[in-house]
Amino acid sequence: MTELYSIKNEDVYKKLRNILKTRTDVFYEIKRTENGKPFIEGNPLFFSIAHSGKCALIAVSDNPVGVDFEIFREKEHMAILIRFTEREKSEIKNENDFLRHWTAREAFVKMRGAELWENLKSLEFFGGEIYFDGIRQNCELKTYIFPSGIAALCIQK
Repeated sequence: MTELYSIKNEDVYKKLRNILKTRTDVFYEIKRTENGKPFIEGNPLFFSIAHSGKCALIAVSDNPVGVDFEIFREKEHMAILIRFTEREKSEIKNENDFLRHWTAREAFVKMRGAELWENLKSLEFFGGEIYFDGIRQNCELKTYIFPSGIAALCIQK
């Protein structure tokens, strides 16, 4: 089971501890991997955190999970778009499309516990699916559109 929580940015770790205590009835210490991804050693649950502006999202799941959230900023993304494939560029017509693609990529990378910059050239989001090194990935991807921005949730099947 996967749950997504929307909260104020400053309450993230307090809220996360409360969620985990409710789900597991045990208090766990939050640690970080070499890449900075937060995790809980020995915890049967997986979680991911996304921050953008004053908002944050927390995803908690029984499976590896990644979440990303980006607020609308109405800015140009040309420097990043040059790294996208031609198929992706054909789907991107405006900021909403760009953020849908970007958050899907970021959520997938977070699910894997990796760094985006290490994986950017190997990733493609096209037709609602994530491809890594040209291979369609076995994950469930959901997109959420909020008044303030776009979020993606990626769950390993």
